[in-house]
Amino acid sequence: MKTIASLVAGAALMAGLSLGAQAAPVSKTFEGLIDAGPLLNETFTGFFSYDDAALSFSGFESVALSSFGLDFLGASHGLNATAMADFQDGIFLGLSYLDGTPDWTLSFTSGSFDSSDAYLHYSLTGGVESSGAYTVKGAASAVPEPASLALSLLALGGVALVRRRKG
Repeated sequence: MKTIASLVAGAALMAGLSLGAQAAPVSKTFEGLIDAGPLLNETFTGFFSYDDAALSFSGFESVALSSFGLDFLGASHGLNATAMADFQDGIFLGLSYLDGTPDWTLSFTSGSFDSSDAYLHYSLTGGVESSGAYTVKGAASAVPEPASLALSLLALGGVALVRRRKG
């Protein structure tokens, strides 16, 4: 009987701990510098967020952004249907994004192995492209939801109760 109680308490603990590590919304900022082309040394900044619950952490995946903003050349660019965060086996590669008019095109491309070679590209129609790398800041904060935390504490309490009855 004690073995069954220990197994049940252990299973409850594992379930509680796994729920405590649920996926969460991830928000980050970025900044970059144009290092090639006619817009040399122009800077850009922005932010984005996504929900990492959509990730399986296997193979190549693109997750739709839930927010996006870019300030570049005195103009603001916002969220659209092309805004994605790209991953390879759970490793962030960079952003995919496309915006433009008949006069200009702006895009983000992801890196090959990680975000260290992810770039922003900007070109006027028929003109020379300017591009620059960007750095992403802000760590993902996996804060458990209150219900998950409560379940984890309940599981720990169950283990403590079983251990106390044993000893």
